Amino acid sequence: MTIREQILAVVDEYQKTNSITSTAREIGLSTATVRKMLLTAGIWSNKASNDISIIRREHPAWDNKKIAETLRISIKAVQMYSPYEGLSSSVWPENNPRPSENGIIDSGSCGDDVTWQLERNGTLTLSGFGPMWNYGGSCNGIWGNPRPKWWARRDGIKVKKVVVEEGVTSVGEYAFCQMIDLESVLLPSTITEIRGGAFCGENHVRRFVIPEKVMFIAWDTFYSNVLLEEIRIPAGVFKIQTYAFHACMSLRRMYFYGDAPRYAKSAFDMCPEGMVTVYRKKDAKGFGETWAGYKTAEF
Repeated sequence: MTIREQILAVVDEYQKTNSITSTAREIGLSTATVRKMLLTAGIWSNKASNDISIIRREHPAWDNKKIAETLRISIKAVQMYSPYEGLSSSVWPENNPRPSENGIIDSGSCGDDVTWQLERNGTLTLSGFGPMWNYGGSCNGIWGNPRPKWWARRDGIKVKKVVVEEGVTSVGEYAFCQMIDLESVLLPSTITEIRGGAFCGENHVRRFVIPEKVMFIAWDTFYSNVLLEEIRIPAGVFKIQTYAFHACMSLRRMYFYGDAPRYAKSAFDMCPEGMVTVYRKKDAKGFGETWAGYKTAEF
């Protein structure tokens, strides 16, 4: 059996069960391999769908057999990858949303078992299991390697919304750095770590909620988020590292759901003096009337 035939077999079984685990058991492959094959099928279907679309426009009288012979693919593939908003609607990994009316314009991997897809409306969705990969970069706009593919804004599409689905456990270093058009971020309860520089640089995010399982705010996480106004920090956070909120010029409200965490001297460097209120629970320890130089209030 060729790789292509094996992928088609995986796709066919997945369409019956809609379960990666059941597909893996039936085909005799690992769940990781099945997930990667479904991702490959999604990328393959993107090209096949576009090719089929072109042929149908140029040769409207051709049947599926003629198209299959021309593209050197199976009739089953022609049926499976017939265009739907520029991309097949047949193959989507478990937990991934199906194509919206905006259409998926690009997809790939961003972790050993984490995938991403970018919609034409600017929504970037990550799904899968486990941690994201780390990326190279800095908060002054100088990128290192590797660089996340979505940052290039493929076909002029600007990423405005990031949705990370349940199952993903970390946000990689510099994963969403310098994404100046980003307006909102939704993170799942499964996130345990947001790594350094993850959201650094200018963007349009005004409110950010850190998931409950996160235990520290890493270096440079929100460095130069100049429009960030409100941050909500869960009870488990015990440490805020260097330059975590450096130059967050619009910061006005910080909500803490637990005791006061330790913080680096530079954590709030260049944040507005006298304009930030630290909100704390009534029985929270370690705050006092001021904390990190900012007035406190109960909520």
